[in-house]
Amino acid sequence: MSHVTGRVINDADSHLIESRGWLESYCSEYVRENLLSGIFSLDLPILDPFMAKADERLRGDAPETTDAMKADLFGHKGKYNQWMAFGAVDKTERSEAIDIIGLGSQLIFPSIAAGRFARHTDLDVVYGGCDGLNRAMLDFCADDERMLPVGYLSLKDPARAATTLKAALDDGVRTIWIGSDAVAGRAPSHVDYDPLWAMLEEARVPLTLHIGSGLNMPRDYMNTGVERKLDPSASNIETTRPKDLPVIHHSIERWLTCMIYDGVLERFPELKIGFIELGANWLPASLMNLDMGVSLLGKFDKALKALSLKPSDYVRRQVRVAPLHTENTGWILRNVGKDILMFNTDYPHPEGGRDPFGDFERSLDAVDATEEELDRFYTHNYEDYLGLRAG
Repeated sequence: MSHVTGRVINDADSHLIESRGWLESYCSEYVRENLLSGIFSLDLPILDPFMAKADERLRGDAPETTDAMKADLFGHKGKYNQWMAFGAVDKTERSEAIDIIGLGSQLIFPSIAAGRFARHTDLDVVYGGCDGLNRAMLDFCADDERMLPVGYLSLKDPARAATTLKAALDDGVRTIWIGSDAVAGRAPSHVDYDPLWAMLEEARVPLTLHIGSGLNMPRDYMNTGVERKLDPSASNIETTRPKDLPVIHHSIERWLTCMIYDGVLERFPELKIGFIELGANWLPASLMNLDMGVSLLGKFDKALKALSLKPSDYVRRQVRVAPLHTENTGWILRNVGKDILMFNTDYPHPEGGRDPFGDFERSLDAVDATEEELDRFYTHNYEDYLGLRAG
C-alpha cells in the first residue's frame, strides 16, 4: 500500500526560483543598487531561453507544455530547466502544484537570493537584503496557508539581527534560516545571540540550517592545479560541487556541538531546529560522538556537567532533519529513532529526484517501518518542528 494513502504528507523542503528583478522589487533603492551578483548572475545569457520559455508558458501561450508538466511534476525536471518548472516562479501555479502532489503543507525556501547580500561588507545592504527577501517570501506564500515562507537572518550584528528578526516574526515567517559558521569571531552559541533564541522560542518559530548555510569544501582544497571541467550539455547550473557533498554536514556538526555543549538547547528547551537538504547519513555517528564527548570529558568541564540531558537526547527533543531521497532513510531511521526525520521533495530543484515518494517508500519498507514511524516521518515531525502540533 502506498504510504500516502490515508495520511497527511508535509514537505520540509521546496523552493521558489528567483526571476530577474524579483528580489530588487522588494528592496530599497540603496539595497537594489548594491546587491551582489551572488553564486551566479541571473543576467547570464545561458538563462535567456529558459526564462523566455517560462514567460511564454505563464502567458498561456504554451498550453501543451503546461499540461505535460502538470501530468508529471517530478519527471518533468529531467526535461525542462528549473526556471520553467510548474510553480517555480508563480505563486498561483505553486498552489496548484501542491494540489497535484497532494501535500498538506510545504515549506518554501528561496534558491539563490540570499547570496546576493549575505556576505556583503555593508551592513545596511546585509540587513536591508534580509528585510527585502523576507517580504518577498511572505508575499509569495501569502495566498495559500499551506505554503510556509522561510525567512533569512544574518548574525553579523546581533542588535540589528534582533530588529530584523522581530519584523520577520511580526509579519509571519514560519522559520528562520541562518548560517552555521562562526561570525565576527563569535561562536554560534555566543550569549549575544540569546535574545534571538528567546524571541524564536516565544514565537514558536524554529531555526533552520539549509545547504549553503556554511562553508563546504574550503577553497584551498579545490586548488588542484587542474581546471574543473563541466559537461556543456548540462541544462541546469549546479552550484554544489562533487567535493562538497561528502562534507556539507561538517559545519552543521560544529554548529550543533556548540549549541548543545554550550547550553543553548538547555537554556531554550522549546527552541526547535531543522537541518534541511544537508543529508542525514552523518547523523547516527554524530549522535554517538556528541554523547562520547560528554562521557569522556564531561567530568573536566563544568558546562558539560551542567547539562541535564545526554546530547543525543537534546537532538531527539529539539532537532528535525530532512534526509536526501538518495540516502538509505530506513537505515538512518533504525539508528536515530522515529522522532527526527522528515519527508521532503526539494521541488522544483532537480536534486530532489524524479520519484521522491517512491525512493523514500522503498527505503522505509526495507526496514518494515511501523505506522507510527511513517506517521512521524511524513506528518508529525514536520509539525513538531514548525510549532504546528503540541508534543
